[in-house]
Amino acid sequence: MAKKLSELGKNELEQFHEDKVHGTALRPFAKYTTVISEILPSVPAHWHDEMEIVKVQEGSGSVCIDDKWLSVHKGDILFVNPRIMHSFTMYKTEVMVTDTILFNPRILESTNTDACTIKYLAPIINGQYLVTRIVRTKHPDYHVFDQNMTTILQAYNDGVPGWEMAVKANLFWILYHLYRLGLVYKSQEINEETESESVKPAIDYIRANYAEEIPVGTLAELCGYSDTYFMKLFKKTTGMTCVDYINGVRLGQATNYLLSGNSDIIDVALAVGYNNVSYFNRQFKSVYNVTPKEYRRQAKAQEAEVQREVKGGPIHNGNKLQ
Repeated sequence: MAKKLSELGKNELEQFHEDKVHGTALRPFAKYTTVISEILPSVPAHWHDEMEIVKVQEGSGSVCIDDKWLSVHKGDILFVNPRIMHSFTMYKTEVMVTDTILFNPRILESTNTDACTIKYLAPIINGQYLVTRIVRTKHPDYHVFDQNMTTILQAYNDGVPGWEMAVKANLFWILYHLYRLGLVYKSQEINEETESESVKPAIDYIRANYAEEIPVGTLAELCGYSDTYFMKLFKKTTGMTCVDYINGVRLGQATNYLLSGNSDIIDVALAVGYNNVSYFNRQFKSVYNVTPKEYRRQAKAQEAEVQREVKGGPIHNGNKLQ
């Protein structure tokens, strides 16, 4: 690969962007099994906004992550940060089988911006922290990653009630082990405690006043900074622009309204600070990949599915308890 993602121009960058939707609005993660063989000898270079964890289930192959080529073998577990270029290719004539879980780290964020979000998730999302590329089977703590990854894949395949919680819980554990073992690296030195506290007044204000108009100048004044410096600091600390953060809070509240009642879409939009329902619909779909109406329909269908399972009796390991 001739260039790293950071070295590509805007037009070049978009040529490699994988815009495929992974998962659904209610289940924003996806699992894939890939067989690298003579039929599919490579997966071309690409990048996406999701983080990717790959386990080599069979065989050996080659992977390029951010311009660095690695040989991988059965059992190895790969980590690809969001927005990092990567590709896979066949090694000689050997077939390689991989299982992949793709997820946006934002699904692990709390509705309240806590230390987990600011100190650990946001720096990965915005590229300030980079996760190690590979954990090999010979690593002394390999077994913890293998156990978590195996649980994720099994839960995804079995689909028993609660499987989504198993996926998210084990993603948390994987990130915890990465930090615990020093396998997450700072791309630049920052003072998380000072910076997170400095924008907290703005975050608290947004969460308390999301239904109102929120000028950036008001938030900057609350934190004691100029508008320009505040916007730079806010993005560095939270991993997103101030406008995107406000939209995220509003849309998150909108999902609560959509799931808890039968209010008209326009009423939901107004309740969370959008005066234009068409703009609200576009913003909602850009984040959840479905319209608010379809989100509500999917949620009700999923709720009905759960109710049918519950009426069938308690479930344990996919089988009804006797």
